[in-house]
Amino acid sequence: MNFLFKKQINHYYNETNHKYVNEPYEVTYITNFEDNHTDSIIYYEHVSKGVYGDEGFCIGELIRQTDNWAKVAERICNRYGCELDVDRKELVAKEDYILVQTMLAIYAWIEFKN
Repeated sequence: MNFLFKKQINHYYNETNHKYVNEPYEVTYITNFEDNHTDSIIYYEHVSKGVYGDEGFCIGELIRQTDNWAKVAERICNRYGCELDVDRKELVAKEDYILVQTMLAIYAWIEFKN
């Protein structure tokens, strides 16, 4: 796993299910990259699902910037190999670098659109 762009990692454990007490169910990665509000870009590893996601934060910002958010997100996702869960309004990828690259492209689109 590439730690070059991560500045903080938080592990969250499921304390109610003894099967997973010693294993995190979610890991939060806070990167050195910034979104269009100069906040650190954050993404999540859903351990049990084996995927990474933005939990809707990136897409939420895109929704505020355009009425065609799904079209823009699909185009960028197709370019970088990420998936768009339209119902949950979330980016999902099997690899963290794919997700981060997609998120950066979306934030760049937002930045240069304005």
